[in-house]
Amino acid sequence: MARPRPKPMNNLTTGLVSVLFVAASLLSIGIFAAVWRRNLASALAGIPLMFGGAGIAFVGVARFSARAAAQVQPANGPRVIIGVSGPPVGQEIAVLVAIVSLAVVALGLALAARAGRSSTQESPR
Repeated sequence: MARPRPKPMNNLTTGLVSVLFVAASLLSIGIFAAVWRRNLASALAGIPLMFGGAGIAFVGVARFSARAAAQVQPANGPRVIIGVSGPPVGQEIAVLVAIVSLAVVALGLALAARAGRSSTQESPR
């Protein structure tokens, strides 16, 4: 007699620990890239990674804190309402972090270009 095949497990869940691990990895790679480089233009490459890690952490914490918010409302009988999405505070903060990261990199590149331009010019004596 043939055994029935087990159903494939397609339940792939991502927990808060996984999200925070990815965020911490991006943050540490960004710090390493910013500290290890000698010139300013190369060091600025690590700043978006750091801000990206912070944005992922904000989105993950907001997502899992909204998911955990279950309320029991006794109106019209006992109902359990689970807030799966909640307010998009984490996404709003992540967009703000991305805009600030873009502004910091643009300002840093402008300062690096200005410093490079002034160091290549000869000063009159």
